[in-house]
Amino acid sequence: MRLVVTGAAGGLGRAFLRAVPTHHQVHAFTHDELDVGDRDAVMQTIPLLRPDAVLHLAASTKVDACETDPAAATRANALGTQHIALAARACGASILHVSTDYVFDGMKGAPYDEMDTPHPLSVYGRTKLAGERFVRDLVPEHFIVRTSYVYGAGDDYATGAVERLRKGETVGGIRDRIGSPTFVRHLADRLLPLLLTGRFGTYHLAGSEPACWFDVLQRVREIGGLPGTVDAQAFASLGLVAPRPANSALASAYLEHVGIEPLPRLNEAVAEWLGSGSEGAAADGAG
Repeated sequence: MRLVVTGAAGGLGRAFLRAVPTHHQVHAFTHDELDVGDRDAVMQTIPLLRPDAVLHLAASTKVDACETDPAAATRANALGTQHIALAARACGASILHVSTDYVFDGMKGAPYDEMDTPHPLSVYGRTKLAGERFVRDLVPEHFIVRTSYVYGAGDDYATGAVERLRKGETVGGIRDRIGSPTFVRHLADRLLPLLLTGRFGTYHLAGSEPACWFDVLQRVREIGGLPGTVDAQAFASLGLVAPRPANSALASAYLEHVGIEPLPRLNEAVAEWLGSGSEGAAADGAG
């Protein structure tokens, strides 16, 4: 297949490019190489490559930055996705767009499946939901993949937290916000197999065990035998700008029926993360 990948310098983009078999022809673009918010640049680049599919992994995922600059968030997450969808439609390509658990408000009290109705709390969640709608409206042959609490992806808080735990220091982890922690490698490994099913639609693809970041870091400390300690943090005590859903854990009603293997349980995933020598980080947002 001829594939176009946006967001190639991001954590998920890098993991996907490592996972994709070499017999596929891949055109991968970083933000510097292709700003998805620039409609003309997108339309002058992607259709000429005549891809079979576009994997849209680019996004603005810093949740508080989105809240304080909604125009930039809209440009990147909503209009940027519209541009990619228009480009895919122009050349007859299918599209796989990665979205987030933050399209939900967290009030369900149980994991959300694909049939639940989104109700985002934040600018980040609203702009990602707008992107989903552009994809659905513009490209019938689409996949929307919602994920949650991605870690193992790049240089952010969890990476530093693990390094501090290794040094015997104390780190904090939010205890009163729950998602579905997802090891980026497990997510990346399943994107192309899902695309190749041809079973278009919306799918939740996330870790199979709901947990908070405090729990994730505790398991890192215990499984890795790290000497540091983890303090439980209350979300309200951190003074963060954007609201986060209390429980945005995800479940899938569909994946088992399309032949996609569920993601491992958290202990197994953390052990693989710690043993992989990967960059090891967690993303604030999810997609």
